[in-house]
Amino acid sequence: MNIKNLTVKEQVLLAMQRVYSNSLTTTSGGNISAIDENGHIFITPSGIDKGTLNIDDIVEVLPDGTAVGRHKPSMELPFHSNIYRTCKDVKAIVHAHAPACVAYACMRLVPDSSCARAYEEKLGDIAGSQYALPGSLKLGGIVMKGFEKGSRAVMMDNHGATVGAEDMQSALAKYETLDYLCRTLFHARALGGVKTPQKKICLAQSNYPVKEFSADDKSVREDAVKFIKRAYANGLVGSGWGTLAVKDGDGIIFNADDCSPLDLSESDLVRYSDGYVSSEKKCKYLDLIIKIFEKTPEAKSLFISMPPAIMGFATARVKFDARLIPESYIMLKDVLQLDYSYIGNYGALAGKLSTSSPVAIVDNECIITIGKDNTKAFDRLEVADYSARSVIMAKAVAEINPISDGEVKEIDDTFNGW
Repeated sequence: MNIKNLTVKEQVLLAMQRVYSNSLTTTSGGNISAIDENGHIFITPSGIDKGTLNIDDIVEVLPDGTAVGRHKPSMELPFHSNIYRTCKDVKAIVHAHAPACVAYACMRLVPDSSCARAYEEKLGDIAGSQYALPGSLKLGGIVMKGFEKGSRAVMMDNHGATVGAEDMQSALAKYETLDYLCRTLFHARALGGVKTPQKKICLAQSNYPVKEFSADDKSVREDAVKFIKRAYANGLVGSGWGTLAVKDGDGIIFNADDCSPLDLSESDLVRYSDGYVSSEKKCKYLDLIIKIFEKTPEAKSLFISMPPAIMGFATARVKFDARLIPESYIMLKDVLQLDYSYIGNYGALAGKLSTSSPVAIVDNECIITIGKDNTKAFDRLEVADYSARSVIMAKAVAEINPISDGEVKEIDDTFNGW
């Protein structure tokens, strides 16, 4: 179900269902709204179980403030309406209580999105605020001030966070990214703290001309969509970040940057072949993807993504050692840890990857996994982030005791991880 094809009222319902099912809020917490072209605000109700909402539970608020529906509108309506009145570009608002965001709110700290491109591009400058009684006009004014200054993500002291965007899909992606940012920062802190690049490297897809191609193998697209959605469900890609690229004959099929995994269909995927693309939809990593497939022709699939545990290592610039359990090492081998400057040299970066070194973490940027098929590339991404979680958990108790060099040689002599 593509959220962009729904009515405004339906979008609010689906958005809350997604926020709740992704553990970004609780049964009683959070509120979501959107405004239509007539100035009517559709908002989640006050005091109703967020896990059981249906379309009749969404409240419509007319421009004169009259509420239409069987429930009262969310008590946070004042800051929603204030934002819509002040910021005409904002058409959808998500306020929720994701644990990592709440942790920052309780510390009264603003997370720094500049630690990684995926977060900074999606969130920009995040505003702080002050505590005020939930549902009060004072709180509405405080939150609105952050939006007035140009921020589209506002931390709310001892409360949570609120984001706004031009449409509901973008608002969901923004809040989700804020949650991932906060989790990444906590992981990095456990590993010694964030190190931010002093100078950002410009990253954008080259301007390839658009060309219509003959139909692809439908099964290739179906399998790609299946794995992107699976990666999203497992917290390995997010809305608006995380790329799967697949070799298909003489071309490459990939998902564009602005497509939400939950709304993705086979027709949304883009094909690159011989210097042409099938759509104007962009993928900022396309030039890198092309180089990787050129350098390692055995690779037929790759992921480039930013799951939070691995991004803890990437933003702390700490070497990730996969010698945890045999299954981790077999799948990941010696994980490459590459300096952020490699993002400016795609040829050198692509040349580091191989069938014997199928995983690379690029400081402050991403993880790259390659494989002979989608299953292998996905498995490496999943094993890497799960293993990173294990290391971070262990840090709170004792240092990891890795598998010894002799035991690693025994594994290498016995198993072919590629």
